[in-house]
Formats: sequence, C-alpha cells, structure tokens
Amino acid sequence: MEQFIKTEIKAIVAEGAFGKNCNLVSFNVYNDIIEKKEWKFNAIFGDIVTSDNIYYSVLIKLKNRDQMIRVSSECDMLFHNELYFYEKIIPFLLECRGPLVNDVNALSLPRFFYGRNKGGELAEKDLIIVENVNTLGYRYSVDQLFIDKDHLIIALQAIAKFHGLSYIAKHKNADRFRDIVADVQDTQSDANGHWIAQNDLLKRIGKRGVDRLLKRSGERYRDHAQLRRLNRLFDDAAGTLRTGLECREPLSVLCHGDYCRLSMMFQYDERELPFDALIMDFFDVHYGSPALDLSLFLYTATSQRTRRTCWDELLDAYCAALAAAVPPAVRVPDRAELDAEMAASAIVGLARASFILCYRLRDNSDPLLDSVATSDDPVDYFLALGGDAGTDCLADLVQHLIDMAYTQPCNALG
Repeated sequence: MEQFIKTEIKAIVAEGAFGKNCNLVSFNVYNDIIEKKEWKFNAIFGDIVTSDNIYYSVLIKLKNRDQMIRVSSECDMLFHNELYFYEKIIPFLLECRGPLVNDVNALSLPRFFYGRNKGGELAEKDLIIVENVNTLGYRYSVDQLFIDKDHLIIALQAIAKFHGLSYIAKHKNADRFRDIVADVQDTQSDANGHWIAQNDLLKRIGKRGVDRLLKRSGERYRDHAQLRRLNRLFDDAAGTLRTGLECREPLSVLCHGDYCRLSMMFQYDERELPFDALIMDFFDVHYGSPALDLSLFLYTATSQRTRRTCWDELLDAYCAALAAAVPPAVRVPDRAELDAEMAASAIVGLARASFILCYRLRDNSDPLLDSVATSDDPVDYFLALGGDAGTDCLADLVQHLIDMAYTQPCNALG
C-alpha cells in the first residue's frame, strides 16, 4: 500500500497538483494521528516536499479495500460528491460570496489538492488528497459522547456560515446554483426514493424509544397528542423520511448531510476554549432544509440536560451567525421560520442520530450483540446496539421531539 501511494504521489505532483513545473522530492507516510478511519474511506497521512522547496502535510482518502464493503457503501457515489464539492461547488459558492472584509465570517475548510474517482475496476486507485489540518492546530473535541455549550455554539456558527453561502448564491445566481446542486448524488435515498435503511428501521427504533419513555413517564406522555402524531410518523417511516428530506423553497440550502462530531475539528485558544470549527468530509452533501444538518448535529452532540436548558440559545446562535454571514439584501430564515423547518425535518435527524448514538454506546463484549449478529433480520442488530443506555438515549430524543412538537410531517399523511 505504501509503495502504491508513493508512486501515485510522484505522478500527481508531476501533473501539477502541488504547483506547476515541480517534482516530488520526498514523501513520508506516518501513522493515522487523528484516528480517522471509517467505512467511507481509509486514511493515510504523509508529508510531501516538492522541488520548489515547499512542504505539505496531507490526508489521503482511499476507498475501502474490501470490494463488498465498497459496493454496499456506494463508495463511488460518496467520492463523487466530495470531489464534486471541492472542484465545483465550493469554488462557485466562494465566487458568489466574493472577498471578505475580515476573517470573522470566513469558513474553515481543508485545502483541496487532488482527486480521482474512476470507480469500477479502478476503484482501488481512486483517492482524494486534502490538507492535514492537524498541522494548523485543529483537533477533535475530547468529549466522549456529548460536547459542551462552547463547542456547540462554535460548531453552529460554522454550519451557519456554510449555509449562508447557499443563500448568497441563490440570491446572486439562482439558475447556476440549481444547476450545480442538481449534480449532487443522493446518498440518503435509494433509486426508488426510499431511505437507504430498510426493514422498518425507523419504526422499530422509534418504538424502542417510545416504549422506554412510556415506562418512565407514562402518566405524562401516554395520551399526549404529539406522541400520537409521532407514532403515525413512525408507522409511515418511508413517507415521513421522504417528506423530511424534500427541499422546501426558498429556505433550502446545500447541507453537509453528515454534520456530526467526526465531521468537524476545532481550534483552541491558550485557555483551551474553542474559537473556530473546521468542516470536513463532504461525502453526503444534500440539498434540503437547513434543519437536516441542525437536527442531526444537535441530536448527536447534546445531552438531554443541554437540550432542556439551552435549546433556544443554541438555535438563536445559529440564526445570529447566519444573518451575519450574508449581505443585508440576502434572505435567510428567522427564528420562527427555522422552528417551522425543524418541525418538518428534525425527525430525519432523529432517525440518523438514533443509530449513531447507539453505535457509540455499543459494548462489543455484550453477548446479545453476538446472538443477533447472524439474525435473518439486520434490524435486530441495530435494536440491540447501545444496550440500556442506548434505549435511554432514544427515549430522550423521542421526548424532545414531542416536547418541541417537531411532528409537522404528519400533515403529509392527511
């Protein structure tokens, strides 16, 4: 693998990805210092020195070496989106925004150097090369499950700046913006428009959370009108998710699509307080409600206590950062409109957060996981993930959705 990468890097440098008329002097591979390995890609980190005496620290993303995983995970589609984002989308968005007077509203992204996405038999040679942002002082938050309010607000300000670019582009060149986002490939749904996770996963995960909520707070919620509405959404899971993922103009934006803790890194001041967040990994970009990014992030990054005490403050921070990120003439949602978007799409965030949180809480030594791993129904495995703690997390999410009346997609059911 290392020799293959070195050969590729030599050719890529010669092609001009790191500057015209220069060649590779050295390329050294080192360990995965930020522990960033997922099913979506394999990560290799290295240092490049070119003949014009410039040093680059890079992250090289490769498709999974296992063909079955690569195909089932649709890695060709994922790499298409990330490569398209760096080569076409972000240059267009930044062109529409124009130069900044200061750095307050600057969006932090990794520098892109090179990408290739041939797919098929050549998939193992496909790669994307971006800057290793560790060398700029960015790192993951140290919290194991949820993050504190300082990190939450910085992350919300970062995604607000990203969403603001869509509103600016729609204001300045709506036709070109529509053409650009039309070439994004949908990783959320299959060819028939159904959410990728089948076998009533949302319905059964939802029931897991509802049952626990009723067990601990039955007197309060058993006859709650919002719970009845939510159960209807779970019963028609495919329709609910399809409705939640739909774009609704004029407020839809290009969403990150997988905005959670592993998609952002932070810079810290001398007091170890975060002051900037960098967004990365744009495999799942999706055109839809900004609430898709917000609900996924907040439901995976906040504890029940934080949601209860800080929810309004967090959404206000997003709205303030969004308004500040665009010129005065550009229309962005106010808080009331954002609340309506959350009511329509937050259940999609809950659906994805349910799996993410339970997966983080999994105990691989739990014999129950072994017993369901070979089940004929793959949902059995997901329902066992996280054990009792995972079930409590699901109940917390269901409770918040009910308390906030985030059940607007019921209107689509008649």
